[in-house]
Amino acid sequence: MPVGGVRLSLMPDDEKPKRTRSWREIDKQRDRGGTKQRSDREAERFQSSTKYTQYKTNLERLFSQGVASSALPDHVREKLGGGGEEDTERDEARKKLYAIEDPKAFHAAATEFLQKYPLPDDPRALDRLLGHPDEDVVDRALTRLEELHRAGTLKVPPALSQRLASVEIESGLPALRRRAAELRKAIR
Repeated sequence: MPVGGVRLSLMPDDEKPKRTRSWREIDKQRDRGGTKQRSDREAERFQSSTKYTQYKTNLERLFSQGVASSALPDHVREKLGGGGEEDTERDEARKKLYAIEDPKAFHAAATEFLQKYPLPDDPRALDRLLGHPDEDVVDRALTRLEELHRAGTLKVPPALSQRLASVEIESGLPALRRRAAELRKAIR
């Protein structure tokens, strides 16, 4: 008996034919649920593997207090702060230097800093040193930036391109202008 255009069936549920899903619905269901379970299983399998256990053990040994510090290369030990009190003092002086906002005060403090400590590896500080009135300081900062770029460790500060353009325009040394232009093109 049709009621409102829909035919009502008085058959029990177990006698009704089952609706089959389309391949599209099956694929969607598989994509939705299958990959998460599979990736969880793979992650568990990886974490229980011996290679992962060895990796974690080596990391624990490396970062525990001084156990693996003798096995570290010197350049890595220096970056992790294994140099002692002198490194801490230099880092504090560098942080104070970078905190100075006034350009004239910064240049004066930078001159004092560079007389006492070597050039920092911090790209932000090197970027600001490109505006120094002494072209020798600018040359040293540019050289260090070029070294960091060649090594692939230069994290380019936002204003570096503009400061390099300023060096190109304002520097009295043609070689310095050329190097600044090359580095500016390389970091684009």
